[in-house]
Amino acid sequence: MRSALIVALAVLRLGWSAAAGHPLAVDVHSRAVRPGEVLTIDVRAPEAVTQITATLGERAVPMWEVSPRAWRGLAGLDVEQAPGPLPLAVTATVKHGPPLSRTVTLDVQPAAFAERQLTVPPQYVDPPESARPRIEREARRLNAIYDAVSTTHPPGPFAAPVPHRRSSPFGSRSVFNGQARDRHAGLDFASPAGAVIKAPAAGRVVLVAPLYFTGNTVVIDHGYGLYSILAHMDRTLVREGQVVVRGARLGTVGATGRATAPHLHWSVRLGSTKVDPAALLDTLAAISPPASRSSGR
Repeated sequence: MRSALIVALAVLRLGWSAAAGHPLAVDVHSRAVRPGEVLTIDVRAPEAVTQITATLGERAVPMWEVSPRAWRGLAGLDVEQAPGPLPLAVTATVKHGPPLSRTVTLDVQPAAFAERQLTVPPQYVDPPESARPRIEREARRLNAIYDAVSTTHPPGPFAAPVPHRRSSPFGSRSVFNGQARDRHAGLDFASPAGAVIKAPAAGRVVLVAPLYFTGNTVVIDHGYGLYSILAHMDRTLVREGQVVVRGARLGTVGATGRATAPHLHWSVRLGSTKVDPAALLDTLAAISPPASRSSGR
């Protein structure tokens, strides 16, 4: 399966090799270059590197060392990312000589997202004014979490947190009682009440709390700015600060928060960007560590 995925992604591997006349080789792996996707960025230098900095548009891309001459990072294209050219700028600080800098341009393609019409009780459309202070307080807490970048361990491979059918796709727009809402920034699973929810990847639990919108919620820091949010739980089975492995029991499916029926909502943040969790299931599982030598393409 792993080899098959690597082959499937090869057609979506963008490469700017050192052989093309620049000492830095830059490769971008992704299912596609469109809103909601996760990009794996590999950089290779002709000599040992002490530091790599990268930005995609105006967003910094945290990078980690794979070998003395090879570094990797994950970047996200937000669900609301506009199509068109998007610069990826990379600078490598080498042990000897001046820094090596390179800018390449990605061509972001438009994405086609679904729309669904729903009729729900009025309280699910607009929160009461009395709830505003709580909503704003919780949003500030979550944003502070997403702004932090831990560098203890790079993200590892991902697996779906439940084995059930996906019921609401990433990027879909819901129209509640005729009022359009923000795009769905996660993936919903039609899981029965009480089903066990497992950690999609290793990481550290950074939040366990009942939140207004998402009910009993667990947030996991997977490292280098990558976070999973698992929502609407009936029970939570972990504590803040706990380190979990992939497949660890996090809680059980419920309908807490603003949910009309039991299901699991799984969303993923790469810093401030909202990306499709399904992209992690494909992209991170498929990409092997880069070689330390320069690309010959």
